[in-house]
Amino acid sequence: MALWRYASLIKEKLFSGDEGNQRKRPKGSEWESCVQEDHDENSLRISKIANDIGNRPLRINAGPDEHLDWLMQTIETNVIPRLLVSHSHSPEANRSPVMSIRLNDESRVHELTQLVLRDDASKAAKFVQDLYEQGVPLDEIYLRLLAPVARRLGVMWEEDRATFTQVTTAMWRIKQLIYDFSPLFQEFARTDEKAPHAMLVPLPGSQHTLGLFIVSEFFRRGGWKVWGELAASEGEIIVAIKTQFFDLVGLSVSTEDQIPALKRFIQLLKEESLNPKIGVMVGGPIFIARPELREGIAADIVGLDAEEALAQAEFFLDKNQHH
Repeated sequence: MALWRYASLIKEKLFSGDEGNQRKRPKGSEWESCVQEDHDENSLRISKIANDIGNRPLRINAGPDEHLDWLMQTIETNVIPRLLVSHSHSPEANRSPVMSIRLNDESRVHELTQLVLRDDASKAAKFVQDLYEQGVPLDEIYLRLLAPVARRLGVMWEEDRATFTQVTTAMWRIKQLIYDFSPLFQEFARTDEKAPHAMLVPLPGSQHTLGLFIVSEFFRRGGWKVWGELAASEGEIIVAIKTQFFDLVGLSVSTEDQIPALKRFIQLLKEESLNPKIGVMVGGPIFIARPELREGIAADIVGLDAEEALAQAEFFLDKNQHH
């Protein structure tokens, strides 16, 4: 079921040009175009939720800025959560989407790379949204599309085929896509009062943090509690690891010249950690390009992608708990 299309229609109704239109009920045909099965009770329930909220009048004395704030708050705190709750009650919600498109070809990576480098971010968003609505799971989108696009952008920067500003803006657009998809990605996240704790941070001085951001999404969905200040200084990281219990610390590295600093920092973290059995995970594009660099690093895990990193972390945790 295309929740993105429901949300877009709600926003369109709420942000229409005049207050009269804002109170107007959506036409049945518009909602039917968002529903895959006309007789799906869950779809009808979602339509009713959206209709009810779309008819809610604004405060009469509110100014333009207050109207905008009110509408945004309505969408973020009422509409989307209620759509997700309704959707989660359907039998389809407990099944992974059937993947009708595979992303193991370079053409889509190339196409999205070009789109995020352009001025119009909406085309990149639509490109990814269309893939999801056609049945491509978010795991596949993250690992086979967004991560490779980020790596390609890094190479383009290193080879002077894109400016610093272009690459930075493009990376921000990819991160925004992940933010937008996060509620759906985390919809069925595992929850546990005794959830393991992970610190996931870039090695201080690293510029590339998008890969670590994707890893954090996978760990959160896997039921981990994540501390992940992407701009944390060395001092802030040390204070956190001395005062909070972490089962695992993950460090992302950008370039080969950071390897000596990585080795020193790993040793420091192990010495200062509140948990004497803390696991250390390292990752980053450099270990994909230069796998031989893994040798000589006192890390328990080298994660090459988010899915593999999570699997290895859970294996390490299980082994640690039985020793």
